[in-house]
Amino acid sequence: MALDQSLHKSSARLHHSHSCDIAKAVQQGELALSLSTMLGCDYIFVSHKGAHELLAIQRLATTIRELLDILETSPHQSTVVSANETATGEVVFTRHDYKWENRQVSNVIPTRVTHTDQVDFMRMMFDCSSTC
Repeated sequence: MALDQSLHKSSARLHHSHSCDIAKAVQQGELALSLSTMLGCDYIFVSHKGAHELLAIQRLATTIRELLDILETSPHQSTVVSANETATGEVVFTRHDYKWENRQVSNVIPTRVTHTDQVDFMRMMFDCSSTC
């Protein structure tokens, strides 16, 4: 029940946060956000089709910070994963590791998830995630 209330609050903040680039992209249907929690870790999924400028390496730190702020998740207990749907319908997962220092996101390292067990885990978490 607490997760449902949190997602409802996040959704309301998202609709009222007009100055936030990630919120605009979600409102325009360019990106979709979903959240799944396991063992105290929040998996934030950013779904998209093809490349998106907010997920470009030079923009990732700002995008991740906006996600953490909008969803009010702990930077120390959150994992951001992009879920790119390719032209063939395959979903490719990329985990975005980062450092959290002085209330800022830095040193973002995108890592494509390729190991079969990891892909299966991400797929399970993605399939069980709730839309924000």
